[in-house]
Amino acid sequence: MDSGQFRRSNDVARGLRAARAGLERHCAAIDRLNVFPVPDGDTGHNMLATLAAGVVALDQLDDLDSPDWHRTIAKATLLGARGNSGVILSQILQAVLQALTSDVALEDAWHQALAEGSRAATSAVLSPKQGTILSVIAAGAVAEVGTIRESLAAMRRALLATPEQLEVLARAGVVDSGGAGLIVVLESLAEALGVEVDDAGLYPWLDHAGDITDAVLPDLSTVELESAGESEMRFEVMFSLESGEQQIEAMKTVWSGIGDSIVVVGAEGVYRCHIHTNEIGPSIEAGIQAGRVSDINVTDLIHQIDELSWVSDGLSLPATAVHDQQTAVVAVAAGAGVARLFKSFGVQSVVVGGQGKNPSIKELLDAVESANSSSVLLLPNNSNIQAAAQSVVSLVDKQVEIIPTLNVLEGFSALMAFDPESDRATNLARMTEAARRVAWGEVTTAVRAGTYEHGSFRVGSYIGLSADGIRAADDDLETVVLALLASLVHEGEGSEIVTLLVGEGVDAHLASTISRSVEESYPQLTVEVLHGDQPLYPFLVGVE
Repeated sequence: MDSGQFRRSNDVARGLRAARAGLERHCAAIDRLNVFPVPDGDTGHNMLATLAAGVVALDQLDDLDSPDWHRTIAKATLLGARGNSGVILSQILQAVLQALTSDVALEDAWHQALAEGSRAATSAVLSPKQGTILSVIAAGAVAEVGTIRESLAAMRRALLATPEQLEVLARAGVVDSGGAGLIVVLESLAEALGVEVDDAGLYPWLDHAGDITDAVLPDLSTVELESAGESEMRFEVMFSLESGEQQIEAMKTVWSGIGDSIVVVGAEGVYRCHIHTNEIGPSIEAGIQAGRVSDINVTDLIHQIDELSWVSDGLSLPATAVHDQQTAVVAVAAGAGVARLFKSFGVQSVVVGGQGKNPSIKELLDAVESANSSSVLLLPNNSNIQAAAQSVVSLVDKQVEIIPTLNVLEGFSALMAFDPESDRATNLARMTEAARRVAWGEVTTAVRAGTYEHGSFRVGSYIGLSADGIRAADDDLETVVLALLASLVHEGEGSEIVTLLVGEGVDAHLASTISRSVEESYPQLTVEVLHGDQPLYPFLVGVE
């Protein structure tokens, strides 16, 4: 590498760190540009996590002398990519890094980077649309825009025009969030390369986002493990566990639904695990699913029996409980109840994530690689995880198929058709068809005021959404659930089963009242009530 390339490589590296800092500053505002008034906008956090993975890899490099150091960074951003916005950003960064670290003149390299980044990003999206991050980068990639500064100005204009291209943005009064995040990244890079960036009215679209009511987003990177109040759990279960971090997180998710006083400590693959529970068998089984269990101790907290030897004698087995299957299933789930239900349906590995916390490509990749089968079916269960899931297919030496489930209700329906002893193609066809039979809806709380075809709603109102947008809104939860369900039953010809998935924090009496109202309103249908404990969405509603 000659001295000129080395200087530019150092400038690019400095620009990546500046871009991460820029996303950190504006992350919350980018999240608030979410087009729907729901509390799970996470574009900013997804883009930040993606870029941060690259910067971590950058910090671990000894130097930038290697001519292909940028490939290490590009791979790290790909594996760290979260959500559709993160996957698209990783594709753009790969092109940008390759072009900017070449010996091509800077402005030529810039336009080459944006042109290739635009192509790669568009190819990564199943149905490309105008008025998105794709429009923004395409505007900057046009050769006629001239200088780098003019290219950045063109992207700003394209971003401000996104509400004219997408009606949903215009109704929400926002610009595209992914496009806003991209400009933060590219302007930070440009400044590090010595380009003077016009800071007049710096990021007005992000300043405006500050006027939008903040969503109250739980930190889904860790599961809340301590229950409130005095524990009513009878048994203390402890054991040692050899496992990976991904499997540990999945076990924690299962445990949080069956106990409290949970403590999992350790490092480098060896952990000591502790739980108070009334379900001894499932607690230990969750550990066996996660790895190799040993040193099991079970104590009766009421009678203080030091150890129930029959438990340790019968269950301290090598971690071979999951046998090789012809086809294995990996699924994404948010909520301890959802994770437990998925496990009961035969899911071999549950990846913690979903609304508000999209798993990275690496987390999905690790789960697929750990599955005890060379054929794996992957259920994203969220539209914003589809792109990351698709990226896994080319990264793993297994036969992987994506069941295009958009939410956990489609996931449940697909799993009802799963047969672990059937081949991948047969399961793929059956499960995909089963998922398509579900009419689904979600009930959440509005984080900003808005309108829909039947009226308006205020901040804090309950809103019911389906694949067609907002279908119901009211300050009363029961009213919204019933109105949303009415639209779904109307859509689903030959409807037979209604599934109500109850979310985290919903009062048990209220949940019972609503389920009875549904049964009374639809006596011809079978009503199933499941406790998913999913965050942000007090009810998920499915009609089959």
